[in-house]
Amino acid sequence: MNIKNIATLILLAVIITLSGCGSTKVYTADKTMVYKTDLYNLANVQKLGSNIEGTLADGEKVNMLGMDKKAVNNLFDKHDSLVVKTAITMDDQELVYQNVRISKYSDFSKMVKNQESAMKKINKFMADKKKTQLKLK
Repeated sequence: MNIKNIATLILLAVIITLSGCGSTKVYTADKTMVYKTDLYNLANVQKLGSNIEGTLADGEKVNMLGMDKKAVNNLFDKHDSLVVKTAITMDDQELVYQNVRISKYSDFSKMVKNQESAMKKINKFMADKKKTQLKLK
């Protein structure tokens, strides 16, 4: 065998060896989220959403999602305070994010901002293929 044939065989062996080494990675780990003491599996969730619900003193429920300042202040004009629950919905499951009695619009606004921040964190987490767990505060 001459040097050309040996070099060709060595090059062929290197090519065959390296052909299985690709840079494409497949991530298949389940995605989980921890909130307070609960663990939620997000791997098979089809729909993530949010909900804001107010409960009046008489027990009546009011959908407050998307309410503006005027509408919220109208509620406070009629009621001294109300319990507001912000929640993150995952298919048919609901994670209660905050459940607080409030009496002014600024408290409501803070709750909405907190929930929006949580939803942004969840969306960013779900888009990152490498991360497998999110600790939501």
